[in-house]
Amino acid sequence: SFINQREVGIDVASFKGALRTVVRQNPDVILVGEMRDHETFSVALTAAETGHLVFSTIHASSVPQTIGRILDLFPPDQQAGVRKGLVFNLKAIICQKLLPSITEGVSRVPATEVMIANATIQKLLEEERDKDIANLIRAGGEEGMHDFNQSLVKLIQGGFISKKVGLAFSHNAEQLKMNLQGIYLADDKQILGTGT
Repeated sequence: SFINQREVGIDVASFKGALRTVVRQNPDVILVGEMRDHETFSVALTAAETGHLVFSTIHASSVPQTIGRILDLFPPDQQAGVRKGLVFNLKAIICQKLLPSITEGVSRVPATEVMIANATIQKLLEEERDKDIANLIRAGGEEGMHDFNQSLVKLIQGGFISKKVGLAFSHNAEQLKMNLQGIYLADDKQILGTGT
């Protein structure tokens, strides 16, 4: 395998220019640092549409917020087209928060949220029902999806983080408290494998 790196400001003038050039070089994988503007995202989306595997980063604290941040890069009159591009090309969103660990010799551990863009997720994206995606993530354990609270439960029960840290970083501390006491909603039981 060969890895070729192009640095903006040294090898190329802009992200946009770099992405346009790299697509012509027939790469297997394209890694774009951080998506900061609509031009960079547009070119990355075009690369994905032409069959390239594209990885990138964006600052957001959850999957729904990531989708919102992507759309907010564009003027309102372009957001429908971008949404359609996401429906057809987005494969996954992975969010992480690095939390202080209580494990000796380990300073931080990642709590994660994972969304796999299955047919139901694609439909919700297309119908602009982004807020409903969070429920699908919680219920999507069999497909490899989980939300931050599910990750926090495993980290606390595994002795990697303290309960205090878990509650501080939880997006729903009350639900996390219940889960840690063995109290689950019907969906939680199926998701966490504690019942039917």
